[in-house]
Amino acid sequence: MYYKPMSLNLLYIRFVLEYLLERPDLLSQLRPLGLDLFNTHLQDFSVKFDERQRRKTKRQLAYLRSFENSNMSSSQRLSYNVLEYFTNESLNRQLSETFFCHHYLINQLFGAQTEIIALLTKYHRIKNIKEAEAYLLRVQRISLAFDQLIEQQKKRRENGIETPRFVLERVVNDLKIFRDQLSTEPNQSPLVFTFVDKLKENNLPLDKRSSLITRLLTVIKTFVIPAYARLITMLENELSRSTTDHGVYQLPSGDIYYRLCLQFHTTTDMTPDEIHQLGLTQVDKIQKQIKTNVIKELEKDPIHQYNKHDVENSRKQILDD
Repeated sequence: MYYKPMSLNLLYIRFVLEYLLERPDLLSQLRPLGLDLFNTHLQDFSVKFDERQRRKTKRQLAYLRSFENSNMSSSQRLSYNVLEYFTNESLNRQLSETFFCHHYLINQLFGAQTEIIALLTKYHRIKNIKEAEAYLLRVQRISLAFDQLIEQQKKRRENGIETPRFVLERVVNDLKIFRDQLSTEPNQSPLVFTFVDKLKENNLPLDKRSSLITRLLTVIKTFVIPAYARLITMLENELSRSTTDHGVYQLPSGDIYYRLCLQFHTTTDMTPDEIHQLGLTQVDKIQKQIKTNVIKELEKDPIHQYNKHDVENSRKQILDD
């Protein structure tokens, strides 16, 4: 049963705790109170997790709004307004039943497939045998995480969401490089050499180190390399059917989604055309100011010559390049 807290501050605390306890990757980065909580787990990327998040966030928003008419200080009112805005925005966009597939979970910049490796190599602490054992379990769970990513990609395809070709090309290439290194030179892989370095840095017993490294290589061969193969195969299949018709406009209800994204990133209700026109107006204004100031400076120094025709040609050349 989800009971309403007695105060707004307690509700905020519960929201934060619920968020953290469902994100072991973030817990490993923050280490609240110096604790490594859930350090044997990876982030849940399953579709069911997204569905649970949607239901929970709706419930949280309802509880939050139940405090709307309560007495608040100015700082509390500000916190309330900010949290209410972002929670509602989240439900309207990335957690909505219509748009929760519209972002690319697998991508070439900050995709889930690379964030998993970053968590293991950068943030997983190894100060003792127990934390080293936790690392092995996390590496093994790459297999489950990649299967969840495959599930997410299939869900997106069912909803008419096509990952852009250029994204797939980059991701597949990067995955193959990482997979091949694990297969042929595992000791050169970040998954292995960062583990070895952390074991050495903390002076763990040599015999224990050797055993842990051997077990890690076995886990990689048994679970990780096959997981990479499955993900690569699925993405290559998508790549063979992908097009170069990229852009939000080609997504289902893309125009509505685009407006929601603009609303979130600009905190205004301006239309796309209005924002575009505002940009053009500001660029024109800035260019006029620059030209005016340049002419003034050149007039002060007769050695320099100002030729408007040359400036326009140079501008065109820069834009063409």
